[in-house]
Amino acid sequence: MTRGERISVSTEAMVSGDARNGVRVVSPAFVADGTLRMDDRLLTAVVTVSCAAAPGSYEVRFGSPVGDENVSKIDRLWGSVRVAPAEAAEREACERRVAELPPVSQEERWPEDIGWPATPWDVRSVRAGERMTASDGVAMASDGEVTLSSPAFTRSEVMRGAKLVSAVVRIRCDAQPGLYAVRWNERGRKAKIWARYRVVDTAAPGCQDPVAAPQASAVRRAAPWLLGGAAALTASGAVGYAYLRRRKASR
Repeated sequence: MTRGERISVSTEAMVSGDARNGVRVVSPAFVADGTLRMDDRLLTAVVTVSCAAAPGSYEVRFGSPVGDENVSKIDRLWGSVRVAPAEAAEREACERRVAELPPVSQEERWPEDIGWPATPWDVRSVRAGERMTASDGVAMASDGEVTLSSPAFTRSEVMRGAKLVSAVVRIRCDAQPGLYAVRWNERGRKAKIWARYRVVDTAAPGCQDPVAAPQASAVRRAAPWLLGGAAALTASGAVGYAYLRRRKASR
């Protein structure tokens, strides 16, 4: 490997011991630790060779996911990399090249047969106007206590279920292609970003969003007016009826 080179470290999930989503890929040769992320059926981490790395061979190890060091300690040798010799004058150019590299993507691609979202960065693709099923079996939320919201949803949806809560969400017909976040709004708790998805295409011709049902509060606000109007009509009818009876009696 050469200094400043960006490389991918890939392995099959759970084939190389401790290889799972979120595990760090660590080496003194790297600018920073990489993170194994699901890439369909593979786990892939993207790392950059440090401009300060001296020529030679370096170990590459698997480490515990960030924040999980005390729960499941991982420190396993995975392989090694060899940094090629380079002229000292190349270091400045290397640092400039590394500074211009784009950030490493955090997006993950999980297999379609695994429920969405597997993690907050499990980014599935959807077309505007289509539906997606969101489910959760980790947070153990109760039926009706969580509402999912997102700028591209036609409306917020309440998650329902006894053991596994889920909701079917629909993407607005006018949603523009791009990455969107889903907020988890649980009663009595602070909202959090719970999932992400990517709108990849505009809606099919003739796409129409469902008509929003009137809110119960709006119906309640309108009820006194409706009741008052009905009472007024009833009173007017009674007065008219009495007037007609008087006219008939006077004939």
